[in-house]
Amino acid sequence: MSFDHAVSPERIGDTGVLRWPGTWRVYVVTRGEEIRADAERALAAYGEAGRPVPAREGIGTHLARAEAYTRARNGLRRWLTGHAVEGAWSSLNSANVMLYGVLPTAELCARGPEVVAIGRAYLPGDDPRLAGLQARLAAGDLGEGDRPLMQSVLRAAYTAQAMETGRVRSFRNLLLGGVVMLSLVVLAVVGVGAIWPDAVPMCGDQAVIQAQGLLPARICPTGGRRPGHGDVPLVALVGVLGAALSTATSLSTRSELSTRYSLAVVQNLLKAPAGVATAVLGLLILNSGFVPGFTGLASQPAILVWAMAFGYGQQIVTRFVDQRADSLLSAASPLTPAGRGGRAA
Repeated sequence: MSFDHAVSPERIGDTGVLRWPGTWRVYVVTRGEEIRADAERALAAYGEAGRPVPAREGIGTHLARAEAYTRARNGLRRWLTGHAVEGAWSSLNSANVMLYGVLPTAELCARGPEVVAIGRAYLPGDDPRLAGLQARLAAGDLGEGDRPLMQSVLRAAYTAQAMETGRVRSFRNLLLGGVVMLSLVVLAVVGVGAIWPDAVPMCGDQAVIQAQGLLPARICPTGGRRPGHGDVPLVALVGVLGAALSTATSLSTRSELSTRYSLAVVQNLLKAPAGVATAVLGLLILNSGFVPGFTGLASQPAILVWAMAFGYGQQIVTRFVDQRADSLLSAASPLTPAGRGGRAA
């Protein structure tokens, strides 16, 4: 017996290389081939008369559906909803659960530690199914009667994994919406400042120093004595530079966990408009006289340095987003035991 496995025209030549890019597609296809081979070997041991037809058809259907998701081209809507990724992994996991229903008893017992490891990654330690399986494994009593228990642990773990990765995907989409909205706001502020410079004054007020006859009363980011059309855009550019330095620093200390979705790109995209916002708002606060004891910005370089410092300082605001992202990624990663890294126990 062998599963129907026709080569699709979506593949290139005879190499089996997928046309549409995406590392997850490679993982799904590779894991699918492993499950297919294990199922064929396990079902061959039953003989023609004792072969479980429903299991054979079910595994083949799930594997075919998972492969179909890997061949489909992902549009923006499917990318946002995770339709292809979640569909492929759900089908693959279902096929794996059904595989445990046909494995020979000896191989089934040998895979007990693997099932426990998957359960520990996504299920709380006090889960009765996981606790029961761990007890049976520790006692060395795993047998044919534990097949439904192992399938139940796998099914529950895969369900919990789907929920955690769904939270990561939802947070990624939320961050994307935040990036778009904040970018539109700062673009509007920069546009207003470029058209009407007096509406968003970035010039330093030197009233205290000018009273001593040392410096002119006002100095602006572009070097003029009056607000110019390039003041706010220049401050915004320097703020982005500060945000970029902050991003480079965070990249050197961040460890990306293994999950279906990545948040690093969206997190870094958020820092650019946040840097512009903090640079503009920071200079407005300094020039307003709101800060006690601050006598004003003495020169054009001082204004730009403060703008870069405020742009770098956006990390104070975005670090809460980073902490939330790390928590969700830890919960969705199979490398983090359940109950740690933000996952509810």
